[in-house]
Amino acid sequence: MNRTPLILFIVVLFYPAFGIAQNVGFIWEPEFSYSWKQSDRLAFNSKTSAFNNIKSSNNGFAMEHIETAFSVAYNLSVKTKVGVGYLFRISDPLDNPEASEHRLLQQLAVVSFIGDRRLSHRLRTEQRIQPQDYINRWRYRISYDFPLEGERLDPGEKYLIISNEILGSFNKSEFEGENRVNAGLGFYKQKRKLEFNIEYRSQNLFTNNSIGHTFVFSTTFYLNR
Repeated sequence: MNRTPLILFIVVLFYPAFGIAQNVGFIWEPEFSYSWKQSDRLAFNSKTSAFNNIKSSNNGFAMEHIETAFSVAYNLSVKTKVGVGYLFRISDPLDNPEASEHRLLQQLAVVSFIGDRRLSHRLRTEQRIQPQDYINRWRYRISYDFPLEGERLDPGEKYLIISNEILGSFNKSEFEGENRVNAGLGFYKQKRKLEFNIEYRSQNLFTNNSIGHTFVFSTTFYLNR
């Protein structure tokens, strides 16, 4: 299958961000995710990640936060599932470990198909509880993934994933919007996956502040039981 149109699509998608690269932030986010099934309908997930700012300090590297999360998902049908979760974040863990955040999560995920290809939709709500603030956030993500060999993903093969997510955060006094465009390459083995992703985030979309631009490079290892 010719991948040239896909490569061109990704380049066009990220081109505006590269054009202003001198004003953007660069983040590296390693993550470990572990999932296990209790039954055909009930599944659990735990994950831990670190958010590292590559250019924020004199030595070119600073850890911004560490977070860990736990979630439960229930399959309503083959194509639909609901879930709830909890996330705990420690901001600036090296200099100010008391700056923490508690986050409650609720989500609905639906899978649809374009031919034999899977299109995933996720709607998530979050309540972010911080020491001096409380923020509600709504998120909608659409993602498309497909194998690079054949019509289905088999162990030992690679796959591509493309997604776009729109976020809105609000409280009594303000509303803030953000958009996240992501493209990644994954390697699949039985019960294990390794993904490399690049994500472009545009922030402050609905405020009077100048739009912020951030690149997030992530490496995620998935282990399923």
